[in-house]
Amino acid sequence: MEVRAARATRATGKKNRRCSHGRLGRSTCSLTAPGRVTSTRGAERVKVLVVTEIRLYREGVADLLRALPDVSAVASASTAASAVSAARRQECDVALLDMSMSAPVETIASLVTSRPALRVVVLGVPEQGPQVVACAEAGVYGYVSRDAGFEDVAGALRSAARGEVACSGRVAAELIQHISRQARSRPVAAAFLALTRREREVLRLIQSDMSNKEIARALDLQLSTVKNHVHNVLAKCGATARAEITGVLEQPEVQYIEGPVPLG
Repeated sequence: MEVRAARATRATGKKNRRCSHGRLGRSTCSLTAPGRVTSTRGAERVKVLVVTEIRLYREGVADLLRALPDVSAVASASTAASAVSAARRQECDVALLDMSMSAPVETIASLVTSRPALRVVVLGVPEQGPQVVACAEAGVYGYVSRDAGFEDVAGALRSAARGEVACSGRVAAELIQHISRQARSRPVAAAFLALTRREREVLRLIQSDMSNKEIARALDLQLSTVKNHVHNVLAKCGATARAEITGVLEQPEVQYIEGPVPLG
């Protein structure tokens, strides 16, 4: 009985050690770009660029990144110009950029323009506000909040290397709301969104070259009701004649609109 218990204890200890090792992700997780081998054994590891004006911060993060088994090299830079130069010279795959530095958005744009293959992750960006959208427009591949730990940073870099965007739910919500506002600010899209479900049906039939009588039969409506719908469609689209709205449904911003349709 004692021999069996000892064997069971040793087996459990080995199992726990294996689980702990896997949880750390050192041998199972790899920071790889699309198409690269994901195993850390013999895999093509990635090169990381750390961009921040604070030397202590720059050197500390670089040392932590060098300790990761799936990072082959770490370059660092303190200015936009030196970052662009380092990204090109070292052929970096991903960059970690501190948002507290001078002109961070312009630096992102310069990095992406000079080396299109580079994927930039920003660190310390507010999760709400204009900087979120500005970073996206500049071409970032990931957002790491101010209170994130090193594991979060490493995870965001891994996601970027795989071609995935890493961000919090708040950042995602901010970006989606921005896209929605942009769509609604476009004249054609705004007009289409203002139409009720029935008015959209009438618009589609108008674009099919159907007369008011034909639309009334197709929708099983009174002719007077159809005329009212047509009048509303023209008014909301800022048109005075049917010919002026024949191309509304073909507009790209209308074809890709998603959202609730007003009842009516």
